Amino acid sequence: MSITLNRRQMLAALGASTAVLGLPNSVFAQTQAVRIGTSSVGSVFYTLAIGAGEIITDYAGINSTVEPVGGSAANINGLVQNNIDLSINNSFSSYSGLTGQYGFPEPIDVRLLVQGQPSYRWIFVRPGAGIETPADLNGRTIIGERRALPELRILLDAFITHFGLDESSMNIVETNETTEAIEAIRVGSVDAVILPFSPRAGQVEEPMLGGAMEFLQISPEDRDALLELLPAAFYGVDQPADDFSNQPEIVPLTSLNTYLISHANLDEEIAYQVTKALFDNHEDFVSYHGTARDWTVENTLASPAIPFHPGAIRYFEETGVWTEELAALQEELLAI
Repeated sequence: MSITLNRRQMLAALGASTAVLGLPNSVFAQTQAVRIGTSSVGSVFYTLAIGAGEIITDYAGINSTVEPVGGSAANINGLVQNNIDLSINNSFSSYSGLTGQYGFPEPIDVRLLVQGQPSYRWIFVRPGAGIETPADLNGRTIIGERRALPELRILLDAFITHFGLDESSMNIVETNETTEAIEAIRVGSVDAVILPFSPRAGQVEEPMLGGAMEFLQISPEDRDALLELLPAAFYGVDQPADDFSNQPEIVPLTSLNTYLISHANLDEEIAYQVTKALFDNHEDFVSYHGTARDWTVENTLASPAIPFHPGAIRYFEETGVWTEELAALQEELLAI
């Protein structure tokens, strides 16, 4: 993880409590504040939220708090209920909320501000459990569900369908957060687990280094066949060898993207100031975590799955990157 020592110390001091991030500069009204929803404490999303909150406070003059809500789907519900103002989410839950699918009973007007790094979804197995191929998942105990991340079960169902597995023989367990799932495979109470994770994520590196879990390896052709069974928000990536300890080979994976989103009713000036602060101070943001390097204008404008917030569009127009093609795509996304 690319966190400087002083950042690491700061994060450790925050612990599991909500992070209140300082006083604003006089750039914006001091009464303004945003609450940033994210996943569990210690996750990459949480670290990014801490960094984004400090950037927003320091450079936009907007007080910020970080609230670990529990996952991407829970964050979208938090936006609807006005419990949070911004959320670091994956692209699948964002698109599902917008379209009212996969656990969302009706469409939710979410909007995109910034698009960041890939957010992987894959199966890890316990070394020594005898799981060498997907067929070996039959008869095993697998953490394959999380209420806040319905795409985990969708991925498991794709494995079951493509590889012809016997679902009735499996003991499919549900957990609430990544730390709980990793602890279960570490102590040997489960044989496999589907996890959300980012490239070089510390939460995954630690148990990989300690030999507590390893990737379930399949061929690129099988991975591509899985993608045919998955929603369009998924795409394939080939994780380079040695990205994690004890991972000597390239691993074909499925992935989503990471979004910073809001509800459509977020004040346009706030959305503009947040977008501007993160892009104009990108190197400062990277100092919190290396994955923030992917939070660029170029990545943000590449194949968005949900409409942009007008405040973000204002920034893109001011900087000369908003095109007629993007405007047309925005209209298409608004019509979904």
